Amino acid sequence: MTYAERYPERYHPPHNYVLRLLQGLSQEGRFPDRQINQQRRRANLFDEDIELQVLAYIRANPRSSIRHVALEIGISYGYVQKILKKHKMHPYKIDLVQHLRAGDSTRRLEFIAWFNIQFHNNPLIVNHILWSDESKFTNNGIMNKQNHRYWDDTNPHWSRETNFQTV
Repeated sequence: MTYAERYPERYHPPHNYVLRLLQGLSQEGRFPDRQINQQRRRANLFDEDIELQVLAYIRANPRSSIRHVALEIGISYGYVQKILKKHKMHPYKIDLVQHLRAGDSTRRLEFIAWFNIQFHNNPLIVNHILWSDESKFTNNGIMNKQNHRYWDDTNPHWSRETNFQTV
């Protein structure tokens, strides 16, 4: 008589669970230890050759995406991600820094002086300003920082000067 027929109201474990229990009893003379099996699986999770390939590729091409690395080496996206996480590699974003010209500081001081006068004359002037959470206004397209990554285990403080706010 099977377990399901004998105990219809109880939970019925999958057949491979019962098979693993039987194999553990026949091979080791005891029920398999769940923690040992999990540790074995974790220890064999990363193949050293593949790990070295991924790390070498990232060192040679630190701006590559995880998808690109996975395609080049022929492994899954998640596997590359786990290897990079294991070696404490992080994707650092580029910092866009406004390129400053010789007259910029003078123009900024003039604007601050003008704004102070306007604010002193009319404190409600700030209600007539359109405030936005955008930090860059461009007339020639916006650079998407999300597509620019630099993989490394330490922050490279990667930056690039831009001319987005030129007159």
